[in-house]
Amino acid sequence: MGIDLRNARAYGRAVIAGDQDLRSLSQQERMRRVLERLETRDYVPVSELAESFSVSQVTVRSDLGELARQGLVARVRGGVRALQQGQSEVGFELRLRLEVERKRAIAAAAAAMIGEGESVAIDASTTGYYLALELRSKRELVVVTNGLLVATALADAPGITVLVPGGMLRLSAMSLVGDFGADVLRATRINKGFLGARGLSLERGLMDLNPDEVRIKQEMAGACELVYGILDGTKWHRSGLLSFAPAEALAGIVTDSSAPVDDVEAWRAVGVEVITVEPGPRELPVRPLDLRRAVPQQKASG
Repeated sequence: MGIDLRNARAYGRAVIAGDQDLRSLSQQERMRRVLERLETRDYVPVSELAESFSVSQVTVRSDLGELARQGLVARVRGGVRALQQGQSEVGFELRLRLEVERKRAIAAAAAAMIGEGESVAIDASTTGYYLALELRSKRELVVVTNGLLVATALADAPGITVLVPGGMLRLSAMSLVGDFGADVLRATRINKGFLGARGLSLERGLMDLNPDEVRIKQEMAGACELVYGILDGTKWHRSGLLSFAPAEALAGIVTDSSAPVDDVEAWRAVGVEVITVEPGPRELPVRPLDLRRAVPQQKASG
């Protein structure tokens, strides 16, 4: 039975309605929450945010103004909307700026689990992108990815071979999805897979929102001998429309120390290794190569 995506916004509102006490949040935390809401909704009104955060509308407008100044959202009358201008990096780059320290710490821990000479699958998640950056110094490594920016991050790494299965381009994630890539993955055997997720639960495993991304992640997971989830602590409080890797298919989860202790222990109790890492010092997000404007400078031969 198919999923009616017309209900996706209602689903997003239901998740948000389940938020616990949002009072006393810092400006950075409030801005992060706004961006999270815009992942599943086109528009959020000022009045809703003021009520949720228990702050004045003046404070909310200040927060939204800062987000707009950073190029993360668009201000509109009475609220804020997600950037949807057909720019290929917008969705990805927005998410790349969230939880940077946590994602980089998770990426470093995941990279330490990858030995030279192995084959590795990495999805098009932002944590996957940070993992790709950590792998650049590895040798004799084969990386299979559906993420164009993940592939680009490794393109000039001398010891790494990058395999991009192909498929239909999703601009918001700069990822390739569809049957073509799935067919290639079915004929491939990979040592380890590292996959990001929108949320997780013991009942449904790793979950995501977009059906096309879920399908390619299912194929990636099926091609790997060992599958690991790579997700920061904020994802433990979320759900998703579709599951792509059940709990029994996971070898482990790499997350940060903000993950809820009870949930971490519950996963460990069913035999899933959970590695928690401490976020490092505050860092600026890495700006990925703009594929729309990047033109290789090749020297003429002969």
